[in-house]
Amino acid sequence: MNKELNYFAFIVVLSFGYFIGLFFPDIDQGMQGLLGHRSIITHSILLPYLLYSYFKKKNNLTPLKTIFIVGIYLGIGLHLSADLHPKAFRGFALIKLPFNIDIGGLSPIWIGINAGVALFLASTFLNQLTNKKLFWITYLLIALFVGLTYADEEPYNNDAIIGTFIFLLFVTFIFLLSVSTTGSSIIEVWEGFSFRFKSISSFFSSKAGNDWSISFSFLKNH
Repeated sequence: MNKELNYFAFIVVLSFGYFIGLFFPDIDQGMQGLLGHRSIITHSILLPYLLYSYFKKKNNLTPLKTIFIVGIYLGIGLHLSADLHPKAFRGFALIKLPFNIDIGGLSPIWIGINAGVALFLASTFLNQLTNKKLFWITYLLIALFVGLTYADEEPYNNDAIIGTFIFLLFVTFIFLLSVSTTGSSIIEVWEGFSFRFKSISSFFSSKAGNDWSISFSFLKNH
């Protein structure tokens, strides 16, 4: 759906949200005893998800609030793209449950999934709001400029960080472009995927239930 957006306000609000999302995950450094660094709470899509849900529930999700949330998702996506490439996955590089309990080898999986979903949702919500080329080009330019600058400041694996971020950013963009070309909205695609997933899950659940019933009958008879 196209909604009228002021271009200057778009740039300011997107950039502000971007920087909030970029630096928010590391607020856990001030609460290491409770959360641990690289907390599973702050190093996730939880913050923008809660904001979106709150504004939606209050029926107060304005275009600029949506852009702010898009920026937060974008910043978290960049931050987590960087966290996928530490010097080594140990110590502070691991995702922590509350009270500083790490999840070990699941850390890169958690980080990677949340990075991808964050960038996917950023593009999705922008796509719902506008399909004007000016806004999309600006979105991509701001994303890339900040991404290149942020990756360059990281002490390790700079090329891998920006490569991961650009890959996730443009895979999402190309996917949304293909969806728009076919005339389907991203919500329709997601609902279709969800329906197929539920159908497959129901099939295998039913099959498993039948197998258990056959096995139980066999044991009773023998």
